Amino acid sequence: MPDRTPAETLNAAADKLHKLAAQADNGPWETTWRGQEYHLDGYRDGDLHPISEWTYAIATWEPKVATERADRDTANPDYIAAMHPGVGAAIADWLEATADYASLGVGHPTHVARAFAVARRILGEVA
Repeated sequence: MPDRTPAETLNAAADKLHKLAAQADNGPWETTWRGQEYHLDGYRDGDLHPISEWTYAIATWEPKVATERADRDTANPDYIAAMHPGVGAAIADWLEATADYASLGVGHPTHVARAFAVARRILGEVA
């Protein structure tokens, strides 16, 4: 682990999230079925477009398609959609605010410790 204060760690994680969020497509992100493909879509220049897609071997005719879609594990794309860049930017703002309090020696210790744990995970310092 790099030799940083908790406030520096919080700010480093906030900087990383701000950078990543600024480079990504705008949120909110959505997931939709298109035939056998499950799409993760985001907004660029006001238009919705695919970010990623997952292909599943499912029937493409009703009523079987609805049943087979319901049986597919779409947890990863659904989670990714929920954690769009707007969420990342809000988390980064929270980390920065917590860093400000930590550098002043104020703030609830549990809140600072939890923010520090999040920051370390963002920075890849813990699994």
